[in-house]
This record gives sequence, structure tokens and C-alpha cells, in this order.
Amino acid sequence: MSFGISAHESGHAIMSSKKVVIIGGGLAGVSAGFHLAECDPTVFEKEAAIGGLCRSFTQDGFTFDCTGHLIHLRNPYTKELIPRILPDVFDAHERRAAIYSKSTITPYPFQANTYGLPPEVVKECVIGFVDSMQAGTNGGPKNFHDWVLRTFGTGIAKHFMLPYNEKFWKQDLRTITADWVSWSIPKPSLEEVVNGALGLTNKGMGYNPKFIYPKQGGIDCLPQALARPIRDVRTSQSVEYIDPRKKYVRMTSGVEEPYDYLISSLPLPVAFRMLKDTPDTLVDAAQKLHAISVLNINLGINRPNIHDQHWIYFPEHQYIFSRVGFPMNFSKAAGPEGTSSMYIEITHSPVEKMNVEEATEKSISDLQTCGILQHGDAVLTRHIIDLKYAYVVFDDHRQTHLQNLIDYLETRDIYAAGRYGQWDYYSMEDSILSGKKAADAVAARINIS
Repeated sequence: MSFGISAHESGHAIMSSKKVVIIGGGLAGVSAGFHLAECDPTVFEKEAAIGGLCRSFTQDGFTFDCTGHLIHLRNPYTKELIPRILPDVFDAHERRAAIYSKSTITPYPFQANTYGLPPEVVKECVIGFVDSMQAGTNGGPKNFHDWVLRTFGTGIAKHFMLPYNEKFWKQDLRTITADWVSWSIPKPSLEEVVNGALGLTNKGMGYNPKFIYPKQGGIDCLPQALARPIRDVRTSQSVEYIDPRKKYVRMTSGVEEPYDYLISSLPLPVAFRMLKDTPDTLVDAAQKLHAISVLNINLGINRPNIHDQHWIYFPEHQYIFSRVGFPMNFSKAAGPEGTSSMYIEITHSPVEKMNVEEATEKSISDLQTCGILQHGDAVLTRHIIDLKYAYVVFDDHRQTHLQNLIDYLETRDIYAAGRYGQWDYYSMEDSILSGKKAADAVAARINIS
């Protein structure tokens, strides 16, 4: 992506009477508002507080985020921006992540760190990887399942890649495309695979080997900082509909807000359901975009140092969760002294109604089974969020229709931003830049008009 310098960041004010409305006070929405502050935009947020999935919650002395939200910076612009708006707020960390399988902890990524697993598993992984390097290509992989086999071979596919992703995505991996994997799943060299099989740990692989996290409080300090220059932020305001012809947004409260330009971080299926005067074919196409939900169970435990990792992946189906993380390993201030905290991620279909009590009890039992919790441990507090839109599914329908949907919105002076507005696999940094890109597009239109 290419992101220019906006009027706000360049110091050149946008002199205009044009009205800008932003729907969604998550990271992308407040980033758009931050970069359009001179336009005096109005931000509407349906929750009682801004932040979206970057909200934080304090309960019984513990601070929890919505699952694990860590900042991985690669873009020069955000590397300069974040310390400027939040000076001396973050600590830097080198990732400590692992996989728990075959009753063994191995370092992340699995494909380059198999030492410690049963010898026959290690052998199968190494031989399978060598075989995959020698196999003919016969064109690109048709789907994610085929990409895994072609990239890593049968052993790594069998013992981690396929079971973990089937558990995570809750669907046949042949229905998922492979156009999202190049940056998110690291591919090792043969030397790295062999070194990892011999116990020579491969570190620093993947897009997130280093991250920053606040020294105090939770990750919501970032959306709060971006929102500071925005004078008109209205929380507890849900959208009833958008009229792109008459150019106003109606809220369920009865408020009607006119606009010249609209920035939306609403999930695309929701945005198109709310759009008046829109072709049924586009509304139907938006409804067929798929996402995976996450039941996020946060726990405070009465024992310190329950684990030394930042997070752990669980590929085996006997465990209800796909990932467990430990916020007090990001920041000791995330909980009271002498305690530990954890976040648990259980993926599920958006149409599946999870039994929260059963899921929590099963999670605690599974944590005891794998040795993270001991039978004498007490749960001091629990905080549970069911995130309907958590991970975007990359499938053929998305690949075919997504750009048409986004382009149509822009013909109606509506600019989509964020992970769900753009229906993409966005990190926190990507969401900030996506909000900035939408802001720059609006600023350009205002200056032209």
C-alpha cells in the first residue's frame, strides 16, 4: 500500500465547509479522524467507549485487552507517529511464542523448531519438507490446503499446519484461498528446518518477532491518543441506516447527521445492509463475505508466573482453545502482584451460540491437563467477550467481489477503512494506515472540490 502525508500531518490546514462523518471509533476510525482533525469530523461509535477491538478493560485489579493486541511496527510512518503521540509509553519485547503438541512445548514457528517432539514426528517433518522442495509445481496452489502441502510437505502439514488451521478456521481448508499467507506464515529454508530439528532454535522468523506494549494499562491508550484531536466523538450511537443519495446517517437514537464524505469501518456486510438505494446484487454479495468469531475468555489467577511465554498455540482438537496468552508477560502492571493473567481464544462460527459457562469450564480443565494451571490455582476474576467479527475468511467469493463492493462505496462518497471495512487481514499498524489512507482520499476530494 502507498500512504502519503495527510493535511493534518503535513501541517497544511484543509480550509473547507465540507462535512465528514466517520462511522466506527475503533483504531481505523480514530486514525481517520486524527488525520482529518482540521475538517472537524464527527465520529460515531456504538459502544460506550472508543477503541473497537483495541479497547481495554479493568476488573479486580487486572487489565485485559480483546485477546492479544500487540503493536508490530514495520512502516516508517507509524514508527515515527506512535512514539510522538505516546512518548515513553511502551516497552519493547522480543517475541516468546510456542506450540503445545504431543505433550511438548516447542518454539514458534513449528515448521522451523521441531526438536523435542517424538523422533518419528521430527523425521516425518524433515523428510516431508525435503520432498516438497523437490516436487514439481504444476501451477500455483488452488487453495490454502494445497499451499500448505506444497510449501511445507506432508509431515509439517499433518502435525501442525492442517490441524491447527482446521481448528482455527472451522471449515475445509480447500475452501480458503492462499492469497493472505505470504506475510503471515513464515516459510523456512532447508537449513532452518534441519537446525530446528537438531535443537538449534530459529528465532526472529515471521512478521511479529518484536513488538511493543504499554508499560502501564492496556492497548486502548493507542486509540485514546489518536482520538485526542477529534472534537466531536459520540459514543453509544448505533447506525440505523445510511442514505447515500440524500447524504445523511440516521442513528437508532433518532439523530440524523448530514455528510459530504463518509468514512466507514463497519463490517462490509453490515454497511451494505444499512445502505439505502443500493443494488440488491451488491447487498447480497456483501452478505456472503465470511468471518470467524472468537470467544475471548480472560482470567486472573492467584499464582504468579504461571508461564514464561507471551502466547502458545494449540493445534490438537482435544483442547478447546487455539491460542492462550499471558498479558502479565507483556506488562507486570497488567495485574496485582503475586498473580498471573491469561487470555484464551476459542474460534467459532458467527452463527454458533457458544455456551460460555461450558466453554470456560472446559478451558480451565484443558489448562490443567496441559500443565499451565495447577489444581490448587484459583480464578480471581474472569472477563468474557464474544467477538462476532474477529478474523476475515479469505475465500473465492471474497476474491471475486471485494473490490467491486469497495469501489461502489467510493462512487457514493463512502470510504471503507479498517480490517472489517476493507475485509482484510489487518494488523494494528495496518488499521492505523488504512484510516490514514481513507482520510487522505477524503482530504484530496475536499481540496479538489
